[in-house]
Amino acid sequence: MEIDSHYKNKVFYKSSENMGELLNESINLIITSPPYFNIKNYSKDEGQIGDISDYNNFISSMIPVWQECFRVLQPNGKLIINSPLMPLIKKDYSTHYNRDIFNISSDIEHSILSNIPGFYLLDLYIWNRTNSSKNLMFGSYPYPRNFYAQNTIEFINIFVKEGEPQDVIDKYIKEKSELSSEQWREYTQQIWNLPIPNKKDTAYGQHSALMPEEIVRRCVKLYSFVGDVILDPFAGSGTTLKVAKELKRNYVGYEISKEYKRVINDKINSIMIDMFEDNEERIEIKKKKSIKEKVDLTIPDIFDKTQSL
Repeated sequence: MEIDSHYKNKVFYKSSENMGELLNESINLIITSPPYFNIKNYSKDEGQIGDISDYNNFISSMIPVWQECFRVLQPNGKLIINSPLMPLIKKDYSTHYNRDIFNISSDIEHSILSNIPGFYLLDLYIWNRTNSSKNLMFGSYPYPRNFYAQNTIEFINIFVKEGEPQDVIDKYIKEKSELSSEQWREYTQQIWNLPIPNKKDTAYGQHSALMPEEIVRRCVKLYSFVGDVILDPFAGSGTTLKVAKELKRNYVGYEISKEYKRVINDKINSIMIDMFEDNEERIEIKKKKSIKEKVDLTIPDIFDKTQSL
């Protein structure tokens, strides 16, 4: 089922627990990075999921969002979630003899697979942050027995909604969406070595947990066709939306914090797409096809006349 064109390429500044603007099975792909519990201060807005102080409530509070994602996602559509390991903040465990880590990725995975029949874990990628923070985690350094890992990875879980694809993709769209052999080899390696976003990102310093554009780019190219509709239910600074537009997909975003509206608009508007490019290519292909058909029809006529002579 096609999404109403009125809602394509829109951002709704409200909770994604109810995405009533979207029809059932109207989205091809979902890419998001939900809040990192209460470790990060995302905005001054109150009442958002990232403000919940109890960890179990934080995980369960996202289930309505994942249920809505399931509703709007087409059969065989993918839900992609980027999430980290998050050590408990030091003030709560002030001694290096004890430590607890919130495995946000694992707990989100368990909550989805336990509560939403029809979602399956398709794949798991690891984002290795190649330029991690200088805030080293020392533990008992330089002596045993309580060294801490430097927490340089995050997870990218790929869930798939059960069912066969309902749409038929024409050859033109397939060719426009094709990956090179080099991209295929690189993107399907399970560890992605990518840096944390820097000052080149227009939202740098304005959002506390930026997702790299390259993560979104790979996911969009791996799991969607040109013209598909990409949803981000936790739009944040708008990275998913920007990359979707850049790769000639449609986007829909939900973001509860209105203070990110300018940041999101800046990101989206930084991508200038020639709206006539695809149409011109289609016309050119049709012209070539028409010429070929005329030639094919003409040759037999000439051949027959020659034979009659």
